[in-house]
Amino acid sequence: MLYDVVLIVIGLGLVAKGGDLFVDSSIDIGHALRVPRFVIGGTLVSLATTTPELVVSAMASSVGDSGIALGNAIGSCICNIGLIIGTVALLTPVEVEKRGFVSRAAWMVSAAVLVVLFTWDRTLSRPLALLLLAFSFAYLAWDYVGIRRGRRQAVDGESPDTSGLTRAVTLFALGAVLIVFGSHLLVDSGRSLAAALGVPSIIIGLSVVAIGTSLPELVTGVSAARKGVPDLSLGNIIGANILNLFLIIGVSGTINPLTLDRFTQFYSYGSLAVFFTVFIGLATTGHVHRRGGLLLLGLYVVYLAGLVVVPMIGGWI
Repeated sequence: MLYDVVLIVIGLGLVAKGGDLFVDSSIDIGHALRVPRFVIGGTLVSLATTTPELVVSAMASSVGDSGIALGNAIGSCICNIGLIIGTVALLTPVEVEKRGFVSRAAWMVSAAVLVVLFTWDRTLSRPLALLLLAFSFAYLAWDYVGIRRGRRQAVDGESPDTSGLTRAVTLFALGAVLIVFGSHLLVDSGRSLAAALGVPSIIIGLSVVAIGTSLPELVTGVSAARKGVPDLSLGNIIGANILNLFLIIGVSGTINPLTLDRFTQFYSYGSLAVFFTVFIGLATTGHVHRRGGLLLLGLYVVYLAGLVVVPMIGGWI
């Protein structure tokens, strides 16, 4: 057990440093390519910070563990909004650029609706998983077109300066390596500790693994807030949620068909709907202030408590 604790501490350090490198390099890349920070957060940073979720869910699916594979993806979406956006908003109010937010939020909600519909009979077949995967590529293609258009406008009205682009890309890659390796340490050690308590795999996926693989987003969000660019974090969270639902579930279901239990279908999907609704409601006002952050964090605490209480009451697991 002491060995696992040491690995968790090391993993936290690696993830923290990687997240810090992500923020610095992403801002520099955005300036160099004339791409707004919100868009950079929704593409480059999202792809990198969701790598741990992708690796963990794919590995879980390959050994037939649908609970970890699906619970990790859904739980990470909930964690991203409740824990991460809540924490960032507590540190500094997040201003929302409505036009960019609405289009990305539409992708996020559509992804959630499709996942629910495709798993309505508590299974996700390979053909439907491949369709989710195709939607992830469609989203990335749409994003790429947006980046090409965004390059015509200088970030914050400044002229582009590509002199530091190579260094920024190198630091971005280094941050990705640190986050992926650190996340592996966190998830493996966290799973060992949780399994020792006899917790079912779906609960591990929705809580321990989801929080562990979402730490890159959390560290990136806190770093972005500390550096005065919380809009980078907001774009990262939305992009990460889209990729969790389309890319990660799609890849997992393509490797092996996924099966759900009633708890996953009703509690986790219901919780996802609540968090998406509250988050979008707060964001459409044009900002997410500290009170909104407290609300999201409070809901997340209730959600975590429900992971323990609801199965005991309902006998679902």
